[in-house]
Amino acid sequence: MKFLFGILTSLTILGAPALAAVNGPCSGTSDTPGYYGICISTSSCRANGGTYVNNRCPNDPNNIKCCTIAGCADSSSYCGWTSRHCSGKFRTGLCPGGNNYKCCDH
Repeated sequence: MKFLFGILTSLTILGAPALAAVNGPCSGTSDTPGYYGICISTSSCRANGGTYVNNRCPNDPNNIKCCTIAGCADSSSYCGWTSRHCSGKFRTGLCPGGNNYKCCDH
């Protein structure tokens, strides 16, 4: 009986749906090169001058959408992931999210 309970508990834990990470990457709109988006709240997206897209951050709450932000420093800049190429330099404090999502100013 304990063995069966252990198996059922393991299946329940492993079978739980995973949420897309808030502040995680997503594929946004053509506002930014590479469609670099971030899963954030719609209010944070709007406050940062971004555009959000539905259904790109699956399993997250309704107010979490994929947001792309162009013009974070000037008209040719955009918020992007530091793991991706930036033809200029990354600037901090101009984009929402963690330390790995910054303004690419080129």
